[in-house]
Amino acid sequence: MGNFTMDTGATPLLQVRDASCRAASSSTDDSEASIFRGIDLDVHAGQILDLVGPSGSGKSSLLTCIARLNPRANAHLTLDGVDANDMSVEQWRTRVAYLPQKSLLPGSTVKEAIVLPYTFASMHGAQRPDDQQIRDALDAVGLADVELTRDPHDLSGGQAARVSMIRSILMFPKVLLADEVDAGLDDTNAWLVGVYMADFAHRHGMALIRVRHRAPDGLADAIATLAEGRLTVEPVESSHAADASQPHDTAEPQTAQSEQAERNAQ
Repeated sequence: MGNFTMDTGATPLLQVRDASCRAASSSTDDSEASIFRGIDLDVHAGQILDLVGPSGSGKSSLLTCIARLNPRANAHLTLDGVDANDMSVEQWRTRVAYLPQKSLLPGSTVKEAIVLPYTFASMHGAQRPDDQQIRDALDAVGLADVELTRDPHDLSGGQAARVSMIRSILMFPKVLLADEVDAGLDDTNAWLVGVYMADFAHRHGMALIRVRHRAPDGLADAIATLAEGRLTVEPVESSHAADASQPHDTAEPQTAQSEQAERNAQ
């Protein structure tokens, strides 16, 4: 196993220790086999980590383990130095947001679907995004033709995936676990989504872990490979995530978002 540690001396934002996951065996004695075990991982604020590996290697299981959503998984987790056991599950999932492969968008409009998390008790006191912030986010990821009043059930799969991503981003989590959010997108829209998430991560200090099967897009700071129950992490020598070579004019205004992030973190 290998752990990627940014050369800053800073304490990792997210620490995962001794992560393991077991799956029910197909054998008649109902024994269980290990998907992975003994996995350690450090992720820093603003870092972008791509999680890759063969199908069935446990990438989604690792994300749900970190999100405290997997009953067959265990790990010692800390966020900003605070043990996960010192937070309620709801508090943890607000700070460590999991974005699944399949989008679920309850509500009668796109706006309602995006602001839904702000009705939860764990988001009490947080300021929900306004219409302009939502509009700017939609425009940034190639959804300029999607109105806030549109029924989310009328969206295509790729559109729904992007709306779901925006909902998670606008919760201002400390960590975003994105499970193949760009899988159903064409190259152009996949790039827009990647740039939007990377820009947000760097501006707001959000750690981003992306499960991906696409070719590398140059936005990741490190590549983590999960195979045969082992995780190896290697830094990317030349990352384009920190440069501003691509236009970000359609992203949400930095001042308004930064003020909201500070309020929500209180």
